[in-house]
Amino acid sequence: MPRIASSVIKQLLLILTVPLWLDCSVASASETAAETPAREDSGANPGRSGFTTGLGEVELSQAFPDAALWLELEDDDRALGLFYPEREPPAEGALVLLADVGGNAASGVVGGLGLELVERGWAVLSVGLPAPSLPLQRSLEERLDNDDQAAGDGAGDDASAVMIDVMASPDGESPEQRYRGRVRQSLEAAVEALASRGYDRPVLLGVGRASGHLVAAQLALPNPGIMIWVAPEFYPRDALSLAESLSPRGTGILELYASRSAGSEDARRRWANLLRAGVETYERQPVSLQEPPSRQDAPALAGRIDAWLRSR
Repeated sequence: MPRIASSVIKQLLLILTVPLWLDCSVASASETAAETPAREDSGANPGRSGFTTGLGEVELSQAFPDAALWLELEDDDRALGLFYPEREPPAEGALVLLADVGGNAASGVVGGLGLELVERGWAVLSVGLPAPSLPLQRSLEERLDNDDQAAGDGAGDDASAVMIDVMASPDGESPEQRYRGRVRQSLEAAVEALASRGYDRPVLLGVGRASGHLVAAQLALPNPGIMIWVAPEFYPRDALSLAESLSPRGTGILELYASRSAGSEDARRRWANLLRAGVETYERQPVSLQEPPSRQDAPALAGRIDAWLRSR
């Protein structure tokens, strides 16, 4: 009898435990689709662009079918955006959110920030930012000693790299040109998608490395609006040309940085360079942020962004 009772108890425990395990597995799978870059998918055409996004965009579109919006790019390529209209029309305006490098349209702080802004009366279209290949990443992050090196040796190195890539690439573009071009196209397509829905001059918001890509997209837009940088990081060559790129545009810029630190030396130099270049509409504000920003930071960021935009 004791053996039979023990066996029955074990079976009952198993019956009670299995549903809990299944619930946890389902929840974990859903979180993975939204929070982390998934395996490479068919969202990009590797035969033409030279890389795949690695953002799990097909799985993401299935996880968020009501919000999924495929943006058509050049060369039969496409990128996934998640579009959330305002809860109660009319909208205060619209924002395009670009995730930090390697993040998709629902991952990290971007995923939470979009929902928080919608609650505050804004329409939001978020897109992911594929990570560059390891060799390209090393090239982009290469430090420059001074301006002379950037204008001299650095330019020569870039030219050599482009010449090599021209020989290997049918379209004559370097990996960096293809990578930057695809990101710029996804932003331009997002702006066009919002314009077709009646949202003019949307605010462009980028997290981390995405901030530099916003500048390139703004230069290509005929009527640029406002940019918001969240904990921005710029590749060395991008930082060097930032003041020159922004000074003639008259673009309003808000930089939100972690309040626990006054900012890096690069950030202080960027502030001074932009002021010297006459970029008067550049404002920096501290916010309580984790480093790097996470989904938990979304409410504080959304409140600050909403207040700043309404005050303009």
